[in-house]
Amino acid sequence: MRRVLVVSLLAAALATSACGSGTSPATVKSQATCSPSGTSLKIQAQNLHFNTDCLAAPAGSAFTVTLDNQENGIPHNLSIYRSPSRSKPLFQGKVVVGVASITYQVPALPPGTYYFQCDVHPAMNGAFVVK
Repeated sequence: MRRVLVVSLLAAALATSACGSGTSPATVKSQATCSPSGTSLKIQAQNLHFNTDCLAAPAGSAFTVTLDNQENGIPHNLSIYRSPSRSKPLFQGKVVVGVASITYQVPALPPGTYYFQCDVHPAMNGAFVVK
């Protein structure tokens, strides 16, 4: 009986921590471990999650981000902010209802670690590294 309770509690903890696909806003900068590998970025939305919690682009170069929304009838977008406070977007992508893809043209950003999210589902978020 005790083993069942422990397993149930662990399962509940994992389910809670997995919700949203991104990292909590407080840990975004500390979790930023990805590096730029070009100017054509891709991200997928499925089951109210992004497939990554870290995107990276080269500093001083315009770049594209292709959002592949795999959720039938569900709206998603991708926006980039200076911080998780989301006070002012550096880039705000158009919302696309899935199943559909959209490629955003993003202007060059200065070096730094920023925050990205789906504005429709803010729990879908992560770090955006520019270097």
